[in-house]
Amino acid sequence: MRTRLLAFFAVAGLLVASLLLVPEGPGARLRVAAGLAEGCVACHGEPAGLIGAHAPAAIGCVACHGGDGRTLEAKAAHEGIVLMPGHLADASRSCSQAGCHAAILPRVENSIMSTMAGVIAINRRVLGEDPGPGIPHVAKLGHGVADSHLRELCAGCHLGQSKEVRGPIGEKTQGGGCLACHLEYGAKAADELKRFEAQPKEARAAPRTHPALTVNPRNAHCFGCHSRSGRFALGFEGWHEMQGRPGADEVRGKRVRKLEDGRTVEFVVADIHHEKGLSCIDCHNANEVMGAGAPVTYKREQQRVGCEDCHAEKLASVSPAGVDPESASLLRLRGRSLGLGERMGTTRDGDPLVNVVVSPNGARLVTKHDARSLPLKPPAAACTQDRAHERLSCNTCHTAWAPSCVSCHTQYDPADEGFDHVAQQWGPGTWNETSGRFEAKPPALGVLRGGAGRGAIDTFVPGMVMTFDRNREAGKAPDVIFRRLFAKLSAHTTRREARTCDSCHRDPVALGYGAGALRFTARGGEGAWTFDPALRAHPRDGLPEDAWTGFLAERGGMVSTREGARPFHVAEQRKILAVGACLGCHAGDSPPMKRALADFGATVAARSRSCVVATFR
Repeated sequence: MRTRLLAFFAVAGLLVASLLLVPEGPGARLRVAAGLAEGCVACHGEPAGLIGAHAPAAIGCVACHGGDGRTLEAKAAHEGIVLMPGHLADASRSCSQAGCHAAILPRVENSIMSTMAGVIAINRRVLGEDPGPGIPHVAKLGHGVADSHLRELCAGCHLGQSKEVRGPIGEKTQGGGCLACHLEYGAKAADELKRFEAQPKEARAAPRTHPALTVNPRNAHCFGCHSRSGRFALGFEGWHEMQGRPGADEVRGKRVRKLEDGRTVEFVVADIHHEKGLSCIDCHNANEVMGAGAPVTYKREQQRVGCEDCHAEKLASVSPAGVDPESASLLRLRGRSLGLGERMGTTRDGDPLVNVVVSPNGARLVTKHDARSLPLKPPAAACTQDRAHERLSCNTCHTAWAPSCVSCHTQYDPADEGFDHVAQQWGPGTWNETSGRFEAKPPALGVLRGGAGRGAIDTFVPGMVMTFDRNREAGKAPDVIFRRLFAKLSAHTTRREARTCDSCHRDPVALGYGAGALRFTARGGEGAWTFDPALRAHPRDGLPEDAWTGFLAERGGMVSTREGARPFHVAEQRKILAVGACLGCHAGDSPPMKRALADFGATVAARSRSCVVATFR
């Protein structure tokens, strides 16, 4: 009986195979890939470019592009075809179908790069609207003032946006779902596409080289969206955006570059990690970029990796046996494995860092693009053993510069038309923005959260020193609001060298006063600080145009785009300036200032008769 059954299934299998190989055109035969009929290659051939699990021999074409692989009749075969699979709208039928990356899509859909939840919530709050219940989503934007503003000016940068144009990811590419990070055109694929598009439509021959899919997105994949707003992609490589269209006199003697979208950037200084050859993905891991699954409202809730995860006396790690399946797969795809006695690094919270290796000989980072090993060094003693600065984030001292724009004016023009990025159509009315000057300079410092602990003090830039007219109807009176809000920014301009003591304790920009002359004057054994701002007072609140707070003054109410963040209170300003008075005579690394790090009060009490301390009235 068993022999008969085996014979039956063998004959049946041969019959099925023969059916799949029956010619349906001159010399054409259906093929089989992943157990399914695959007619695409009978007409289009088997393209080069895709390898491994994505090779046509492994999964065919229909698995990603859809259509009907069971026929060689062109119209029927192309029914329901997806030309560029990987957009979030079709990912459940392509990248995320069962047997492929099914667990990834829900993570990406809940991620901040898909929802834009933080941008939406902050924009609504700043413009005086209720952020609403739950976690906002860009696909559900309404048509009120705040949401219409986002629809036109901001909603083009999210993963749900479709990539409509074939070709490599470039400086102007935004959106694309999975394609935004994982589509990779090699030189051959790009050249063949150019030739294809240059041919008359009726004479076109399909390119023979398919663009690849990569597990190693390049910095260029991040650039299209992240060269805007905080401009991380620019700053990381050392570029600062210049205002408008600078003339020859403005760029003379500078190292400048013109971006594809027409913006001009000048070189300042690059992040040390860029100089050492690290890419964005060498720090930002899969859970941080694609999300870990849980819905989040703000970017900070999705961030997983910090400086201390690579720069500490002892790094957290996991044994090879404890490495999760996704991380093991990523190691395998990059052709790497952990050696004898080696462990995979993790964040302090246990997130895997697949390119960090911890061994008895020390820790190293293996770059994801070219597999170079770089030693991971612990922080200097000044970073960890100095109680006076234990609340400072790493950014506070090691950010070389940050982009700054001190004013923004926004109003609605009902007579013009604007493009709605959510609806993907032009409509009546448009939002117009004008800005003040752009600068590259060390950021202001402020309080990110109360209490002790590393990171309480961090870097801030003018986020919205903004005049906004909410009126959208012609002939009606202006509905103007004014906001002076600074935003917490990790500028991605990290340097090994730190800010000087003076650049914090004697610098008005660092203290939040804005540019100007901050002077300490001694009279009759006492010293007093004065500040003369460089910019005029804003008519709305009387503060200098670039200030976050007043000189030795308090600010209340809404002061930051991040809830809970604030400039220094008066008591904090006084403490900082008290040290600044001493730095007028004593260098930061002098014996008196080193003693002051341990006990400033005792050092002041033991001062010489010639020392003048700051007094505040």
